[in-house]
Amino acid sequence: MADYSKHEAQDWAWETLKGQWTTFVTPFTSDDNIDELSIRANIQRARDLGTTGGGCTWGMGEFWSLSFAERCQVMDIVASEAAGKWPIAAHVTHTSFKDMIALADRAENNGFDLLVVAPPYMVTNTEEQVIEFVNGLASHSNLAIMFYNSPQFGMVMSPEGLDKICSIPSVVGVKEASFNQQISIKTHITTGSKAIISTPDEWIFAKGKELGFQQHVMFANTSDWRFDLPGRNNYVQFIDRATRGDLDQEFYDKNISEIKAVSDKWWGYTVQKSGGALPVAMIKHWGELMGLNSGHVRKPLNDLTYQEKSELKKDLESVGLITKPEEVVTVTNNANAAWLNNADAGSSGMMLLVSAQNMDEVYEADKGGADIIDVKNLQEAAVGSAHPSLVAQARNEVAAKKHVSVTLGVVPNQAGTVAMAVHAAAVMDATSVKVGFIETTYDDAVFILRECRRALQGFGTKLIGSLFADNVLYEEGLDPLLMVKLALDGECDGFLIDTLVKDGRNLFDFIPEPKLKEMVLEAKQAGLSTALSGHLKLDNLDELARINPDIVGVRGAVCSSGDRDRTVAWEAVAHFKTQLDLRKTGQIDVYAGHSNGSNGYSNGNGHSNGTNGYSNGNGHSNGNGVVAVNDSGWAIIDGRGKNCAGVIAALAKQIEADYSSFVEVILADALNIYDVLAWAEQANHKLITKRVDESGNTRILIQPHALTPVS
Repeated sequence: MADYSKHEAQDWAWETLKGQWTTFVTPFTSDDNIDELSIRANIQRARDLGTTGGGCTWGMGEFWSLSFAERCQVMDIVASEAAGKWPIAAHVTHTSFKDMIALADRAENNGFDLLVVAPPYMVTNTEEQVIEFVNGLASHSNLAIMFYNSPQFGMVMSPEGLDKICSIPSVVGVKEASFNQQISIKTHITTGSKAIISTPDEWIFAKGKELGFQQHVMFANTSDWRFDLPGRNNYVQFIDRATRGDLDQEFYDKNISEIKAVSDKWWGYTVQKSGGALPVAMIKHWGELMGLNSGHVRKPLNDLTYQEKSELKKDLESVGLITKPEEVVTVTNNANAAWLNNADAGSSGMMLLVSAQNMDEVYEADKGGADIIDVKNLQEAAVGSAHPSLVAQARNEVAAKKHVSVTLGVVPNQAGTVAMAVHAAAVMDATSVKVGFIETTYDDAVFILRECRRALQGFGTKLIGSLFADNVLYEEGLDPLLMVKLALDGECDGFLIDTLVKDGRNLFDFIPEPKLKEMVLEAKQAGLSTALSGHLKLDNLDELARINPDIVGVRGAVCSSGDRDRTVAWEAVAHFKTQLDLRKTGQIDVYAGHSNGSNGYSNGNGHSNGTNGYSNGNGHSNGNGVVAVNDSGWAIIDGRGKNCAGVIAALAKQIEADYSSFVEVILADALNIYDVLAWAEQANHKLITKRVDESGNTRILIQPHALTPVS
């Protein structure tokens, strides 16, 4: 039961909205009535798993199929079962403002702690209308409100619109479920300091670690009662730790990643089958197989077929969630499991993408350890799209945890046609789909990409915009230096810069290393994944490592003879991957003897404190966030395991907010160390010390240029 006053709502939310919040389906009896006993049993199951709180009559609760009386009935049952001892939230969105207010009053009178509201899914066509709608609810109710941003309600609010909503008194945050990583990331960065932002998928924790923000609550999904068993609450444990800043990749890979891969497979399949609707039928039957009570779904949704139910059961048996007859099945520990099945590639640093044009090459790339297998057609124009049958087979044959991307190549200036192709890639569960442009106007390219974004709603497939470095050879070629702007304006998740000509010239013959580095850093700071390709060879790895993109794409360099027209060979893939990893870890120093132009820093021992009189102070990292400031005016940024763009963004933000404090940066990655030194020089900050501590981490002390030195 809410025990805060209206003006205390935000403080209450920061204290209460933590860890894993669950959301429930609405169980129906065989005669299509609300199943009260099952609601109570399901709540008990979720509470026993250690969840922090729960919500009812949301999208998974089929609120759209419930009468007003039934919504009230479910709320009454949930409030009774929680009994004021477990925080609960009620979803009250309605096309009728009057009915929404009535539901909010019912929730408040029943002892609910929180309201959830989304756009009214009819008539509302502008963000200002949504803001006015939410403001009306906030003005009436005394309860805190979380806004629900999801395409299921007919429109997706922009980060700017979400920021305005969070400025409404008693709106404490946003469940940001737009399926658009860029919107989620930007909302976290722009609004996360004043309101609670929660993206309901685990990839957000890795991205937050890179970019310097922390998600405090998983609000809310069904993964607790679908992924965990009584006495084995691995998912809840992982979320509880991750929301406190303790992101344990090894624990996730060992205990959760295989289950998540099964979930992603079935989620994507049932969303596609229903034309974009939430996969309630799959979620309900999954729960039934786990021992919960769910019942059927209501029209216009349909239950899974007998064959689908049988296949889902086999998949849950394979990952140990249910047992086969006469056999105990346990989750295997796959040491090589990728971190998050459909995460943006940037979450794992510089990764290797290998292009394949048939299944033999797909197998070779997979065996050689490629992080991403990109299927394409090299015989179709300069570069073309693979046949759907190859995409489907590759996605079916390659482990669910590995990335399989699709290249559409150079697309026509026909937004509908391109969007259809992008949608097809999503239906086949491609990790990402690349859309490339040569002689297209900038405005047309933006329009096509935005239409592609619309076509991906409800899917996990990432949209990658692509320009070619050698577009300059075409009379009306779209300037490749516009790549970052195009990706942002086109609502992409990332970009690829490639080349078309195969005359011996490569990416660096058209765009120099310093310019590529500038573009990559700018994109990362904006939350975009970055990929570079274009006839790259082993000899280019030092340059690529200094640029530090998220993805390096190759083909010819991993073919049996170095010729892109020959087949991909797993030995060559493995060798390229090994050389790439040596540079990521710093075992090969790509800065030895290399100058960055104006700053001239190398990756060696750098500077000592000289005669400036500064010591290393007593500042300590808090371990959970990026920045900590002690009482002596000493700010500390813990950049270990974070993307360089996130570290530099945190540095800039800290200095902008407080230029009177010294800033110490803790780093472990060799490439990031160099980039921070270069950034400090270019920003006219003073490097005081650079030393290696007892743990082997490098600590860099920076004096902001606006700070007057001690005499």
